[in-house]
Amino acid sequence: MKKLLINKAILEELFKENYNSLYYYAYSFTNDSDVSKDVVNDVFEQLWKKRKGIDITYSIKSLLYSMTKNKAINYLRHEQVKKKYFDFHMESSSMIEEDYRDYDSIIEKIKSAIEKLPSQGQIIFKMCYIENRKYKEIAEELGLSINTVKTHLSNSLKRLRKEFKGELLLFFLSIIKR
Repeated sequence: MKKLLINKAILEELFKENYNSLYYYAYSFTNDSDVSKDVVNDVFEQLWKKRKGIDITYSIKSLLYSMTKNKAINYLRHEQVKKKYFDFHMESSSMIEEDYRDYDSIIEKIKSAIEKLPSQGQIIFKMCYIENRKYKEIAEELGLSINTVKTHLSNSLKRLRKEFKGELLLFFLSIIKR
């Protein structure tokens, strides 16, 4: 392995000699002219930033092609992740939109489900989530331990989560409080 000393003049010469071929090589992966230009520019920028630590075993040209290929593949992977995230976000937001269209009836369903809870769980649930009281206040008023209050709340929430989607339930509970 030999160290290649890259200065500004050498970098400019490498850029002039290899830019077009690297551009077309990147384009063969990305099929996008602007992205290919960015990839090649990033390659030369990275080469400049890491110029002091670059060891070249074979040739500078093979290094440039390897860097271009890796940058292009990384770009494509990143685009796939962005697309998956976007698709997931669009799918979930459309589902949520459908869920919230008839929110008055959903609020009534949640209120009805709360009324169906066992009496002690119902009282504690309302005190905590609708009246916005602390566990300690509830426990003192009802003559229970804080852990008993937590247990009743946990059981009530489990029952409600079975009946409603978790995120939907939290959203509507926040509306009911108002």
